[in-house]
Parts: sequence; C-alpha cells; structure tokens
Amino acid sequence: MTYESSYESGRTPYLPDSKRGKWLDPQDFIYAGICLVFQIDIISKGMLSTTDSGFILFLPAYLLSIVLYIVPLMVLKSYMGQFSSTGFISAFRLSPMFKGIGYVSLMTNICVLAYHSIFAMVPLLYMFASMQPTLPWSCESFKTWAQNLTEKEEINLCNIKLYTNETMESSDNYTEFINHHIPSFLYFQYMFHDAKIFHQDDFSFSMSWQLLICALIVWTIASVIVLKFFQTETIGLLVRYSLWVILGLMAFFLVVFCFLPGASHVFVHMFWADARDIVPSLFMIPIFGISAFGPGWGMLITLSSFNKFNTHIIKSSCLIAVGQFGLLFGLDLLGKLSEAFIYEKTDGNYFSYAENIWHLYLSSGSVMAHMPWANLWSILFYFMLFLSSLVLMVLQLLSITTSIFDEFVSLREKRYDVTLGLMVLLTALSLFFSSNNGLTYFSAISTDIFITQAAINLLLILIVLWIYGRERFQRDIEFMTDHRFSTWTVHVLRFVSPIGFVLLLIGCFMIASYEHFSFGTLYIDILSLVFFVIPWLSIPGYAIYQMCQSMGSIKIRFFRCCRPTDWFPLNVEDKQKYEAAIGSGEINHTLKEDSKEEEVI
Repeated sequence: MTYESSYESGRTPYLPDSKRGKWLDPQDFIYAGICLVFQIDIISKGMLSTTDSGFILFLPAYLLSIVLYIVPLMVLKSYMGQFSSTGFISAFRLSPMFKGIGYVSLMTNICVLAYHSIFAMVPLLYMFASMQPTLPWSCESFKTWAQNLTEKEEINLCNIKLYTNETMESSDNYTEFINHHIPSFLYFQYMFHDAKIFHQDDFSFSMSWQLLICALIVWTIASVIVLKFFQTETIGLLVRYSLWVILGLMAFFLVVFCFLPGASHVFVHMFWADARDIVPSLFMIPIFGISAFGPGWGMLITLSSFNKFNTHIIKSSCLIAVGQFGLLFGLDLLGKLSEAFIYEKTDGNYFSYAENIWHLYLSSGSVMAHMPWANLWSILFYFMLFLSSLVLMVLQLLSITTSIFDEFVSLREKRYDVTLGLMVLLTALSLFFSSNNGLTYFSAISTDIFITQAAINLLLILIVLWIYGRERFQRDIEFMTDHRFSTWTVHVLRFVSPIGFVLLLIGCFMIASYEHFSFGTLYIDILSLVFFVIPWLSIPGYAIYQMCQSMGSIKIRFFRCCRPTDWFPLNVEDKQKYEAAIGSGEINHTLKEDSKEEEVI
C-alpha cells in the first residue's frame, strides 16, 4: 500500500493542536474508560439486566463479551486515537474516504449528550428534594401533595391493600394482581402536574419547572468546568477522584441494601438459572460489547489520543473491561435489591409503570424513606447518581470539543467562543428532554442510537482490519507499544464479532420498528431523521464526494481515497522511526493495484 502525504493527495495537511494536552498519569485513561459504563440508558434496559437470568449466566456471557467484543474493539479504537494523537474525526486519516463517519458522529454525539443529560437532572432534582425536613415521598409527607391520584394510584406503598391477590371465579381462572404504586415515582409525575409519563398514548405536552431549573444548574456546572478548568490534566484528576467517590458510595449502599427485607431472594435468584434464559444471555453478549464504549460513538478514540505514544493499550483495555464489569454489576444489583424490597413490602403486588431504565432513579427513593436517617442516605444516594452522570458528561464534552479543534484548525483561535456556543446549544436542546414528551420518547431514541453505534463499529472493523489490513494494524501496534496484538484475537474481531453485530442489528431494527409504530408521533419522526436517516445518507454521500474529487477510473479513485494520508506519529522522533520501519519492510495491501494502474495514478 502506498502511504501518501496531504500534499501528494491534494488534501489540506493536518496541523496538530499544541493546546490539547496529555493525561497527567497513564492511569487516568483507565479511569476515564471505566466511567464510560455509566451509559445508563443502555445498561439499565430490562433485556440488559445482569441478574435477571442469574449471575451464573451473566458471568460467562460478560466474559465472552470481553473476549469477543470489548477488549478487541477497545484495542482497535485506542490504536486509532493513540497512534494519531487526534480525536474521532481526524483519526480517519487512516482512510480518508470514510471520514464522513467522524462528521456524522460529531452531530450524533452532540444530540446524544443533550438527551443523556437527563440522567444528571433527575438525581439532582431528588437530591434537592431530599434536603427538605421530611422526604416528600415518605408516607408522612405523601398526602400533602398527592391530591389528584387516580383510583389505581390510591393503592401505593403508603396505602397497602391488606388482602392478598384473589383468584376470580370464571370459566378461565386467573389471578387479579393489585398493583401498588411507588410514592417516589408518583412524586416525579407530580412534578409534571400529574401529566402522563412513560406512556405510549398520545398526551399533552408538559414541563416541570423544578426539572427545568435542575437542567440549568447541570449545564451551568458543566459550563464552568469546560470554560475554566478544561485542561486534560485537570479533567484526569477530576475523573480519578470522582470515580473513587462513586465506588465508595456504591459499596456502602450495596452493604446497606443487602440488609433490606427481600434481599435474600435476589441472592438466591442470582445463583439459580432457568434453561429459558440461556438464549437471552447469548443475545446480551454483543450488547455488552456496545455498551462498554459510552453514549454516542468515538469517545474512546479521543480519550486514548491523550495517552503517551508508547502506552500499553492492550493492558489498559483489559483493566478497563474488568473495572466496567464491577461497576455494571454493582449498579444493577442496587436496582435489584431496591426492587426486591418493594416486592417484599407489597407481598409481590408491584409492577412499575416506569421503564426499567428509570427504576434506580425513581423507585429507590421510597426504599430509603423506610430507612433511619432517610434524608442523609437519600442525599448521598442521589449525589452518587448525579456525580456519575456529570463525569460522563464532562468526558463527552472533552471528546466533542477536542475532536472539533483537532479537525477544524480555524476554530482553534476562537476556542472560548466555540465552546460557549456549544454549551448554549446543548442547554437549549436538553430542555426538550426535560419535558414529559422527551422523557417518554427517550426509549425509542436510545434504540436508534444503539443501531447507529453497532453499524459504525461494523464499518470500523472493515476499515481497519480489511482495508488498512490486519498485518499493518498489528505492525503499528507492535511499533507503538512493543507488544504484539495476537493474530487469533484479530481474526475473532474480523470474522466472529461482525456476525454478532449483524444479528444484533436485526433484533434492534425489530425493536425500533415496534417502538416507532407504538409512538407514531412527529417528535419521533424528527428524532429518527437526526439519529438514523441522516447518518446513513451522509456516510456514503461523503465517500462518493471524495471519489468525485479524485481522478482516474472508479477503481483507482476508490484505491486512492482509501490510502492513509498523513498517517504517522506526531512526535518527530517517533515519526522518523516509523518512516524507517515502513521503508525497510515490504508492505502488502489488501487492495492491490496492478502496475499499469499505479502508473496512471
């Protein structure tokens, strides 16, 4: 394969950003990678639960996901970022024809960050509410605001039915379950003037002024961090210490929740599995592989670009995968212990109208209302959830802004103005998702993003391991880290992982079709256009544009557009060593041009 400079290809040369910085400590990359698992919208969905099918099925499923997806993909993405020292747009100098993936990811990541900020707004709302003398969702305060409950909502944890489920006399016997509603969830509905939330029926638009204020506070805090303390070294310290605080609080609440009534049922079920759960566990394998990389796409590429050139990315990827496993299991176990308490309290008469994605946020408040010092534990619990989401937001902002300034040289002089404009845009976009419509349509949006993530990962495997080439990829990693990435792992990523991604895409398309049909509103159509239709028109459109800019036959244009351009280490000494290594060995590319075609070029 012929490596080209930007001058030979006629493209604008890449100019490094001297102000992008590096991690203060190599471990900061590991801490940042572990924090990507706070992608609550994917992890907390019912089909992704770690303990529903038993821990003995979850553990091998997750280990397989580590081997087949998480670690290989982390190494591949870390290679792109660390080798190029650029964000998820400029890293496609590896194969400029597919740079449209970077531009599409930029647009998608901005929208994803806007809606993912609700996971910081909601715990902040509950944290402030917990500072009142008595928890609003405690039975003592519940009746002061719960004035417009429906007949079904009158049955709740503060008004438990004393009789058990009755079997109705009819030709077909069936059991009538009495659903007990959760006061902490009803409190969230009360914030929207008792408007419908998480229902697929058509309903009127409503906003909560309390959640709106929390949205402004969240983005104010994020703006201060971005505009005043947004050096890479400072962000690394922030992420490191925040993660330790989150881990400490999570461990504390796990111990406390283990002593709640009903906890024993959770642990018994964890080590018991039904044969019917085997197939769903297999379906979880590629899902865990996607959820390990955070919301949006390309974050790990940008985070790895702050590493030193010789950082051992294979070891770092393994440590990140293990750390994410612990956090994922701990957060899911907290949700299961909380739910088990409610089942025990209501004698099994409980079914949450809120999606599983929100259970840890909306229902756990009522659990802590039954504990001594309820206000203190509630404040700490929701602070933990708020901090985890805020850390992820900061990492998303770091990834987006760094990628923008890496790619668009002219904007570097206006760094402050561009960043401020981005924060204003994100704040405005997030306001819709603080409404009852935005919260309800969240599920369909997250499924669309999930499809986009899986499809782009498939394209990335094609670009790096087929077009750029397996041998070249392994050679670059060995040159960069002095450690060889095993061939069998590369073959797994080339041949096995795509099969799982394709099957996953088929399943997600079916889920998305059902959700879009169920909602059937203008909001969903517009959001689908942004998250799904535009990306898959823009990526091939940009590739066609690049080919039109080249010369020769279609085949020659394709070959030229796929050639790496300015693909070398940015450090002068490393660059000289790399050029010497490239020049001394024979390079065989998967896309071979014959000598006549090469002469035409």
